[in-house]
Amino acid sequence: MTDIASPVSLNGPATHPSGTAAARQEAPESPPLLELRGVRAGYGAIEVLHGIDLVVPAGGIFAVLGPNGAGKSTMLRVIAGLHRVSAGTVLLAGREVNQAAPDELARRGLCLVPEGRGVFPNLTVEENLRLITHLGHRPAEIEQRAFTQFPRLANRRKQLAGTLSGGEQQMLALARAVVADPAVLLIDELSMGLAPQIVETLYGLVADVATQGVTVLAVEQFATTILGLASAAVVLTTGRVAMTGTPQQVDQELSGLYLGATPNV
Repeated sequence: MTDIASPVSLNGPATHPSGTAAARQEAPESPPLLELRGVRAGYGAIEVLHGIDLVVPAGGIFAVLGPNGAGKSTMLRVIAGLHRVSAGTVLLAGREVNQAAPDELARRGLCLVPEGRGVFPNLTVEENLRLITHLGHRPAEIEQRAFTQFPRLANRRKQLAGTLSGGEQQMLALARAVVADPAVLLIDELSMGLAPQIVETLYGLVADVATQGVTVLAVEQFATTILGLASAAVVLTTGRVAMTGTPQQVDQELSGLYLGATPNV
């Protein structure tokens, strides 16, 4: 897994020959892996995100929930460097990345699986996977890792991506991101247009990825599916954070939050 902290020159813990408890207490805490501070963004004169504050710790699956139009996809695009903020700060491992380009963020270990089958339909499965060689990975290494973790794609390697089923296209998009060896994986609506059984299979693969130490931030409409896997969750409504908490806490308040009620916490 890519060490997203390595290129940002974080200060290491203070060293003391004695290794005492006092010395350990003096060691500075590491910053959150991903943090948004007062992030605002929009399209033209229309503001979509109204001061988002969010802290995503390293490890596990962090679910992003909310009704349509809440700003979930815009928030992921801001984090991935695809959409500029109008105010506020995005930080990776404590380093501001507001002006970082998407390819720079990918080299640092942040990858996005976009909404709507992020594959090139006129390229084969192999060719889609080889698109990430610009990150420094060898084609043979990419294919070996992808087909080991996603064996179903091995049987489709010479097939045009556009002729795959919807679930297989999502699997290919997920595989391409995973073999880039990310530290942070952003997933936008993996379930879109898919049958529940296929969604369950795909999220089983996402759960496997998370066990390898990858931090997953997943926007999802199927709340029950993602909350069953997540370690924490946030709910956005009208471009604002309505609630953050454990999956159990969020699940109890979700209906009220979607309808605009104040959470009972």
